[in-house]
Amino acid sequence: MDNEVLTQIVHALETIHNHVITNEIRIKAQEYCNSIKEHPLSPIYGRYLAHLENNQSDAVRHFGLQLIEHAIEFKWNDGTYNDDEKQQIKQAVIQLIEGGLHDILREQSFIKSKVAKLFADIAKKEWPIRWDDMDQLLQGFYNKSPTTQEITLLILSYLAEETETRDSLQCVIVSSNVLRIQYPNGVKSEGGRKGKVTIMFGDDPNNEGWLIRWIRSLEQIVGEWQRQKQLQDPNPQTIIIQEKLSTAILNTLATTLDWILTRSIVESNVVLMLCNCLLIDCYEIRMKAIECLAIIFSRSLGAEDRTIVLEPIFDGTCLDLLHNAYNKIQPPGQELLIDDDEYLYLKMFAEAIAGLGEKHICHKNISAIPTQFPKYLELIYLISNFPSNMFASISLTFWQAAIKNNCTSKIISEQKGLPIMLMELFTKRFSNALHSSEPVDSSALHYNDLDFDSMNDRRMFDQSLRYKIVELFKSVALMQPIEIFSWMVNRIQVTCNVRPSNEDLDVDGVLRLDSRFYVTFETEMTLVESIVIGLGILIKQQSDEEVENVNNNDRLLLRGQIMNGMNNLLQMLLRIEYEDLSMIHRYLAALAAFEEILQIDSNLLFQVLQKMFKFALFCPPGYSISSSSSFPPPIMKLRVGAVTALIRFGVVMPDVLMGMYSDISNHINEIIRSDKRLVTGREKGHFKEFLLSIIYFSKVPFEQKQPLFDSIIGSDIGEYNSPSLVGCIESIQRFMDNIGLNFLATVVNGMKHNGVMNLKSPVFEREDIKVFKSKRNKIAWLLIVTLTWLRRTTDFSSKKKNDTAMKESLKLWQQYIPFMLTFILGFIRMLHQVWNVETWREIPVELHSIILFSKEEKAKVIGMQQKITTVDSQYSINGMIDNIKKWLVSVRIDSYYILGRLPFLGPDFYTVLPNMTELITQSLFENADNINNIHWKMLLNILDSFKERILF
Repeated sequence: MDNEVLTQIVHALETIHNHVITNEIRIKAQEYCNSIKEHPLSPIYGRYLAHLENNQSDAVRHFGLQLIEHAIEFKWNDGTYNDDEKQQIKQAVIQLIEGGLHDILREQSFIKSKVAKLFADIAKKEWPIRWDDMDQLLQGFYNKSPTTQEITLLILSYLAEETETRDSLQCVIVSSNVLRIQYPNGVKSEGGRKGKVTIMFGDDPNNEGWLIRWIRSLEQIVGEWQRQKQLQDPNPQTIIIQEKLSTAILNTLATTLDWILTRSIVESNVVLMLCNCLLIDCYEIRMKAIECLAIIFSRSLGAEDRTIVLEPIFDGTCLDLLHNAYNKIQPPGQELLIDDDEYLYLKMFAEAIAGLGEKHICHKNISAIPTQFPKYLELIYLISNFPSNMFASISLTFWQAAIKNNCTSKIISEQKGLPIMLMELFTKRFSNALHSSEPVDSSALHYNDLDFDSMNDRRMFDQSLRYKIVELFKSVALMQPIEIFSWMVNRIQVTCNVRPSNEDLDVDGVLRLDSRFYVTFETEMTLVESIVIGLGILIKQQSDEEVENVNNNDRLLLRGQIMNGMNNLLQMLLRIEYEDLSMIHRYLAALAAFEEILQIDSNLLFQVLQKMFKFALFCPPGYSISSSSSFPPPIMKLRVGAVTALIRFGVVMPDVLMGMYSDISNHINEIIRSDKRLVTGREKGHFKEFLLSIIYFSKVPFEQKQPLFDSIIGSDIGEYNSPSLVGCIESIQRFMDNIGLNFLATVVNGMKHNGVMNLKSPVFEREDIKVFKSKRNKIAWLLIVTLTWLRRTTDFSSKKKNDTAMKESLKLWQQYIPFMLTFILGFIRMLHQVWNVETWREIPVELHSIILFSKEEKAKVIGMQQKITTVDSQYSINGMIDNIKKWLVSVRIDSYYILGRLPFLGPDFYTVLPNMTELITQSLFENADNINNIHWKMLLNILDSFKERILF
């Protein structure tokens, strides 16, 4: 070994770390250090530099370890070193472990980690074939001193992270006894490799294994730590050493517990020791212990292994220890706000406990439920009640799994009062997941701040949480239907009769959605809605198997009790009148939830429909309605919600509604009369969609359906064949005349000729503008209602494509397809010509922005609401440009969608017009040079319907 080289290495390292040295000098020093790594004696230099006896700085010592690492990683198997030289390198590393490091408290962590990694890297290349005494060597290190014990644990952690060494490591980590039981022949067959076996026994037939060794050490160290803590004058250094070693053992355990043989986990009492560690007043120890438990609880186990692991947890004292561990952080009857670290620990605790239940207790193939399962339920209930929405979400994973599992759900339903306790708990959780400006639970706010970086993150999380809770409302209600229904009715009787106070209103006297009152109202209405839906599904079940442990007579009795209660509840709700629009809208959703009940007993259906019609026509006093009216958002939300509920009724109970179809039809025809001015044009389409749904999905004979169907859509769909629309698509000039483009060009040219060009100033031809706008609106309305009706009928039929009645209903459209298709293809052809540059040669340049792909078009494509142009601006050039652009955007996309829907109306579609292939090709591909890629994507989807019939 050349001392001059050592001196130069040290000097180069000092240069690299000297902040006042120039970059050029530093680079040269780095190049020299890199060159030393290629020197054959680099491991020898490395050992000298790293050993504490040579009094080098930590930076120099670390570089010395890098020299050894480079030799092991890149030169071990390339012929640079012979066997004797490899042995020297191995001995150099061993010497560093045995006496080349400072004690456990003084030595830097990065030095210890690097030394352990060097040993592990050699082991990966040599052990067990060429290094058969490595395990004995490690045992010697482990028993020598706290420093070497920590290094040993780091070495084993590194080895455990490598899948290639796990079989060999398994043979020394688990005991010889477990190996003999697991592999009686001493070999393990490789599942996917025919004829490949692995020898599975260690050198020592009486080896207790590292797992037992670790747990024994952990028990001793933790015990000593507790004794030190109880002394009046404890030794701080001893306590720190014990904490370091405890966490090191737990860290090493964590690297093995997800793959080690489960029998060894039981044999060494790992779970019991980990549960005891949860009671230690040392955050680091508790955190590492719960990480280890979480790994065990999350393992995928076979039936036998699951039984082996669960038995000590549920038949011993582990559950008591887990209860005590939770109560230690969150004492019963107290709601202590805990800091960030303890909250993180408790969250991991909750995940581990919920994971245990979800993955193992609720496993679909579990042979027997543990006897202490009720005690586990107590613990998971405590966790569920912790005032954090994140904890609620974590615990819900268990409750969802438990209620789906036949065995666990039966036990839960048999626990006295538990189903109702769960409903109360979930109700509270739902309320917390709503965003009130006056939260009932200040603790929940504290934990929300810890869990979420932004309000948007929290909103998305809470939305998902509310959805899960709603599903649980429905499921838990089935466990004790009568009891839970009665409990819900008692709650709702109070809620329904309470009205908001002045504090709940904003400055305009409108109920604030973030007020505590509305949050409570929303919660109770959701509860009603969920339970009504859940029990509605229950009473429609027809077989004994769907209602467990209830014979047929009992099932009929249960059904009668529920129906009687439902009718009483619905009568109570129908008597309620609310004034606030938000409350009315939420109340409407609760009424709509009775759809299953009303299909069975329709006595109150007429009253429900009356309410819905009332809400669908809600209008403030003095408000004038026209075909193109727009309402304030709260009113629009209520009207749309009500008519949507009506349509839903038409889809799910058409045969019930057919009994009163004449009255419904007469009422709607009266409503949609233009002289009545009760609905907008789009709402007229929705009311017709309600009638259409009843007819289309009912089981009345086709001969009766057709005339009723025709009476609903015939006059509107017939417009496609009207002279005005047919003439509109005869030529591009006729088209531009009809939509007002040529008129607009004339106005602009006139302004330019008179020298008064101003795109913002109003024009005088207002009546002409209104006429053109009316023509455009007529086409837009016809397209949107057509698309709406097609979606309603083809979406449903595609889900029931083998349903004979649905196939027959498709024929209702047949007589309309020819002229619908003729117009749509011609209309698309005109639209494509609008985007042809030749069309715009005579159009003023000021109007060319009409055909640019705009943000309005992007918004339409992705379904965002477009900004409404104000009335005053509609009569300016800019206003007319804006109106025509938005109209073109809307009708182009709607016409594409309609064309894509028409093939769903049956195979006759492909022959409904002569030369169908040529017509489609002309309409879609002529004058299409300037179509944006996003439209091509839509057109390609449409063409997919024709791929087997079109020849390119």
